[in-house]
Amino acid sequence: MSAKIAIVGTGLIGGSLGLALHGAPGVERIIGIDNDNESLQRALEIGAIDQIATLEEGIVQADIVFLCSPLESFPFLIEKMAQYIRIGTIVTDVGSTKLMVMEWMENLPEGVHIIGGHPMAGSEIKGIQGADGYLFENAVYVLTPKPTVPQEAVQQLTELLAVTGAKIKIMDAHMHDEMVALVSHIPHLAAVSLVNLTEGRPDLLMMAAGGFRDTTRVASSNPSLWKGILVTNRAAIIEGLDQYIASLTRLSWALKKNDHGVLLEELTRAQAIREEIPHGQKGLMPAMCDVICIVADRPGVIGELGRILGDHNINIADIEILRVREGDGGTIRLGVADLQEGQKAVQALQAASIKAWIR
Repeated sequence: MSAKIAIVGTGLIGGSLGLALHGAPGVERIIGIDNDNESLQRALEIGAIDQIATLEEGIVQADIVFLCSPLESFPFLIEKMAQYIRIGTIVTDVGSTKLMVMEWMENLPEGVHIIGGHPMAGSEIKGIQGADGYLFENAVYVLTPKPTVPQEAVQQLTELLAVTGAKIKIMDAHMHDEMVALVSHIPHLAAVSLVNLTEGRPDLLMMAAGGFRDTTRVASSNPSLWKGILVTNRAAIIEGLDQYIASLTRLSWALKKNDHGVLLEELTRAQAIREEIPHGQKGLMPAMCDVICIVADRPGVIGELGRILGDHNINIADIEILRVREGDGGTIRLGVADLQEGQKAVQALQAASIKAWIR
């Protein structure tokens, strides 16, 4: 069955969804809806959408609606959509919190299939300019269907999103919000606090090395966007913050008492847990095998790595530059499917005189 898809909000996520779904089996047409005419025109130019429409025009046609606008716009959009939407339409979203969104969606007419969504992917490039058809490849994409939604509707949306390369995970909205509070929202606030702790002093910022930059990277994100995320997940974040503050208080107490045992215990426990985080993934996915290699600093070296592994039919699922020194060289992490692929990759790279090993 072919479906007409309406994307409300043609920014980074909406544009990337459009690119990923364009021409997919079962997709008849992708309709773009946005107050930003430049974004709509750009989405049309790059093939993220097939048609530009007003909210009324797009919603009345759509079989599946993706809400991809900022969270704070949802109540207004849902109220307007309720006037035009057809019974049997699937309505989903890409918001970072789910409980409040699901409550807002209760204002849609009975018979509309409400399935919350959260693709755990993003980009440093904001807006439609950052749109990438492969943005969701290997990313966890959480769905939180309303309990009364027919399984057929959930299956239809799941199969559609599978085209993007995302790993679909279905869970309760409350569980989702608790989890993202701990692994996303509180870390963001921690980064904000660390940056603000410097008070912008030039002497401190000059000393900010890789550790500080990596730890606080997310503090560069859009403040207005994050304000909306935080206030829509207040309860879970407050509970998590209390736990985080208690953990920091324990560390502070250990330092005041000069308790080496507690300090070593906390540091060791954190190290062990940190090592359990799968590398090279977007979201909560099974771990891939990491191959570490050291390469010279010269043009085309990353392409050379791809050629070497490609010649041995080894797919690079993820790549990351870990360290680089201009004129000297750098360390690169290559994520491959499993240990067997990792061993093959190491052999191929070493045969090309590249120092490589499995992490």
